[in-house]
Amino acid sequence: MTDEIKIKIITALRHKYSEYNNLEDIGIEINRTSNKVHGDFYTNVAMKLAKILKKNPLSIAKEISENIPIDEKIIKIEPAAPGYINFFISTKNKYSQINAILNSDDDFKQHKDNIKKIHVEYVSANPTGPLHIGHGRGMILGEVTAKFLSYQGHEVTREYYINDAGRQIDLLLVSVLLSYIGKNKHIFVDEKSNDDGHLLTYKGSYISDVASSLSHDLKKIDKASVNRLLDEPIDSLISFLKKHDHYFDIRNALVNVIIDNYIKRDLAAVGINFDSWYKESQLYDTGLLDQVFSNIKTKDLSYSKDGALWFKNTLFGDDKDRVLIKNNGDMTYFATDIAYHVYKFKHHDVLIDIWGADHHDYAQRLTTALKALDYDVDNRLQIHLVQFANLYKSGQSISMSTRSGEFYPIQHLVADIGKDATKFYYLIKKKEQHLEFDVDQAREENKNNPIYYIQYAHARITKILKDLDNEKVSEEDYNNLISKNEIEILGIVEKYQETLNKAIFEIRPDIITNYLYNLSKVFHSYYAETKILTEDIRGERIRLVQCVDKIILNGLKVLDIEPMDSM
Repeated sequence: MTDEIKIKIITALRHKYSEYNNLEDIGIEINRTSNKVHGDFYTNVAMKLAKILKKNPLSIAKEISENIPIDEKIIKIEPAAPGYINFFISTKNKYSQINAILNSDDDFKQHKDNIKKIHVEYVSANPTGPLHIGHGRGMILGEVTAKFLSYQGHEVTREYYINDAGRQIDLLLVSVLLSYIGKNKHIFVDEKSNDDGHLLTYKGSYISDVASSLSHDLKKIDKASVNRLLDEPIDSLISFLKKHDHYFDIRNALVNVIIDNYIKRDLAAVGINFDSWYKESQLYDTGLLDQVFSNIKTKDLSYSKDGALWFKNTLFGDDKDRVLIKNNGDMTYFATDIAYHVYKFKHHDVLIDIWGADHHDYAQRLTTALKALDYDVDNRLQIHLVQFANLYKSGQSISMSTRSGEFYPIQHLVADIGKDATKFYYLIKKKEQHLEFDVDQAREENKNNPIYYIQYAHARITKILKDLDNEKVSEEDYNNLISKNEIEILGIVEKYQETLNKAIFEIRPDIITNYLYNLSKVFHSYYAETKILTEDIRGERIRLVQCVDKIILNGLKVLDIEPMDSM
């Protein structure tokens, strides 16, 4: 009903104030009244227009009212001081939203005509170890993004991009090799970076397990030669390994162990399964990298300097040019990412990347390069940057460093608070905002824990409906829904379809998490203050709680969270 009233107001504004542009963009709000003397709905749009039109708000309210026709639904419109417009709805249509929701498709789907093939790439953490809580936010947001798009009917491909050909994999191989030969505590002379002090090799306890899994492959490497290189810079050992006859086979086996034994396991813990796994090495094997470099050269977008190949980023506003191929022949992430996106453009209509907020400058750089290569990035590429999440347990911040070996695996978080709470807490804020949540709070069984409170609302309604025990429900008379909580619930319920559409369109799962929490909070107050099951069982109350439950179930489903029928 609120949408219908809003449309009528916009039509009236266009008719009465046609000389003014974009009056409908001021933010028209339709709210339920708390006192039935003032009708069923009201708006303060006249007061918002007063400054623009330089007129008395009550006069504007009267003019708008006069330009909205009375019909079978809206039976009376009444301007009221200082500038409200009250709407009185016929009994037949007053609570139509309840019946509309209860009779609607369980999925509340808005079918789209313009169906696209959409590629969503997320997580894509280097295959150097288990996934930890630092990966969690992008992981969950990416999955929900894909689900939102599928919900609209689009053909969605979920893909994990595996960086299996870069320096990090070589550092991992060295780490695993050191563990295999019993030198896992060895520190190279250059192991400490001068820039940030991070270790070059990986120190996690999982390294020894990986070494055991690869023992058949690692024994092919000459131990004596490795020992002679331990006092040299780490790049000397990496060069030695790259010259080994079985280097590519060992590297591939290493990556597969990490993917199969750790990453897929961690993804399964939160219920994520990718449709596709694309390896960086495929860019080399298929010749796609060569094609991209040929295109870059043809368009005169590169040059050689100091033995390296550079992209002319400064032509497009960057502060400096960027390296594509290092002087040692290694490709940069910038080069392979360009090629990877070229591959994605060939097979999909729209590309969506879910990256960390620290990629802001890099995202701009990549976008500019693809645009220079004549790809329609404005209409076909979306890069969503996700702020970091800080988790606390027992009052202490939880570490998230794979390199040092001090991290909290995502599967441990799931074991701690459950899969559904893990998903929900990563989604409670806009992706642009920093996220902090307390693991201890996520275990609590009270209103301070939003996912518990939502689940508990569903469980309570399930029990109410079960207690009916097939008893006949009285005919509903929605005019009996007059308590403060009932009016508030009706106001929230009526906005669900609009809320759902907005969340999906903007890829804002936080809109749904907050909506469900607010709805559940009001319902719990209603449950505490009202006898829903009376001797004569009032049908309108049963219908109302059924409506609340249907929305909760749908909202949880959209977020890929399982409901709990009992607590």
